[in-house]
Amino acid sequence: MSYRVALAQIDPTVGDISGNTEKIMRYINEATERHADLVVFPELAITGYPPKDLLLKPSFIRDNRNALSRIIAESGRIAVVVGFVDEVEGKLFNAAALLKDGELKGIQYKMHLPNYDVFDEKRYFEPATGSQIFNLGGIRLGLNICEDIWVDHGPYEVQALMGAELIVNISASPFYAGKRKERIERIARRARENGVWVLYLNLVGGQDDLVFDGRSYLFNREGELIAECRSFEEDLMVVDLDAESITPKAEDAISEIHGALLLGIRDYVRKNGFSKVIIGLSGGIDSAVTAALAREALGAANVVGVAMPSRITSRASIDDARNLAHNLDITFKVIPIAEIVDAYSATLSAEFEGSEMDVTEENIQARVRGNILMALSNKFGYLVLSTGNKSELAVGYCTLYGDMAGGLAVISDVPKMVVYELARYINQINNREVIPANIITKEPSAELSVGQRDSDSLPPYEVLDQILEAYIERHRSKEEIVAAGFDEEIVADVIWKVDHNEYKRQQAAPGIKITTRAFGSGRRMPITNRYRG
Repeated sequence: MSYRVALAQIDPTVGDISGNTEKIMRYINEATERHADLVVFPELAITGYPPKDLLLKPSFIRDNRNALSRIIAESGRIAVVVGFVDEVEGKLFNAAALLKDGELKGIQYKMHLPNYDVFDEKRYFEPATGSQIFNLGGIRLGLNICEDIWVDHGPYEVQALMGAELIVNISASPFYAGKRKERIERIARRARENGVWVLYLNLVGGQDDLVFDGRSYLFNREGELIAECRSFEEDLMVVDLDAESITPKAEDAISEIHGALLLGIRDYVRKNGFSKVIIGLSGGIDSAVTAALAREALGAANVVGVAMPSRITSRASIDDARNLAHNLDITFKVIPIAEIVDAYSATLSAEFEGSEMDVTEENIQARVRGNILMALSNKFGYLVLSTGNKSELAVGYCTLYGDMAGGLAVISDVPKMVVYELARYINQINNREVIPANIITKEPSAELSVGQRDSDSLPPYEVLDQILEAYIERHRSKEEIVAAGFDEEIVADVIWKVDHNEYKRQQAAPGIKITTRAFGSGRRMPITNRYRG
């Protein structure tokens, strides 16, 4: 069929209605210049996604409707599908508008409202009660929104039976590792089983703890891929429906995670008005990977690394931090903390008299470092990136108001073993030793007491990560995990630590979601909780 569609994969900012509208108009103009018949934008493109409780502000709804009116008036001859929020008799709808020739041709509401993981749409929206199709002269079009194409026997089937030739699904589908394969298989099946073209247009960009990976698609009636937009980048792809099929791009899990973290950092920093970040460099793997990602996302000139050695810190750790900073070409500072820690100890000596030294004294070091980073942040406007990984955060192997201090927890959804994979991947794609080999090979340590090793308090990370994945991401019980071959005492201890440390995680900086079950908006566990199972 001779019909040309444009996939406008944009990165809107939540609440920036005027900026999002300007971007939409630019893409409409470019699609028009490239002779597209139809240009499609993501779910809630005008407001950004997810707008959360901004939807409770009447002015927000009004401004989003005014923006749609402007797009209608200025859109011209090209047909446009764009996501917005509609209001009818005080009820809100997640909506897709179809525009053409300076007129609103129709609106389709979202039927299936997700209310799981990070989604909370039933809090705000009413569902559609039916589906419709639109005749654009050259093609019969069915519109639906995100979840509508994920559910079996959804509105796409009704629209196909009503005579739709092209199904357009506008989405804001967040990333997790492995989701791309699920999307391709599902959308291809929808196209093949219903004998329709399917245009799937996904949002791209970082929003708080979420990353939207883009990867918008066009499938032909046989379920063959004929267009795929870029990963983790804005894109405008113009393609004819009768184009030949292509092979999906090859991407592995680590390259996906790497791309998601870069976009998450870049958008969080940019959209929140920061330009530079600051990181405590311990000489360990977590801070090294965090710094390397920040440098790639923001540029070397916008990353500051600070080593804060105490009396416990080894010379090798300081050297490793310095070598990393040199390899990354970032600003590097050394601020010793021994005298500050001594002052704390002297101040508290009377209160602590007669008690044994324990984790309290260890954590004073971490909290001094957190205070220094926050002071530099306040003085110079840096955003502090905290460096804890998912494995440590899960079991509370982190210091509240210490190494947890920060504005963005970059790798807080990255298990420890994946942190190592990322380190090797970063070196591989740079064809050089960006992260020093010694950082990758040495035994991990918080280095808060003499001779301390992570293995003193935790099982080996290759074991811990498997238990955590089973318990947190797959919701397995203790009995099921033990039955899978893990030591019962270790499993019980890990589960206790996970449950006991919820209070810490709920005070942590937002992190970037890269797994199916991250600590953050999608995992809502009670702090006060005596269930053990």
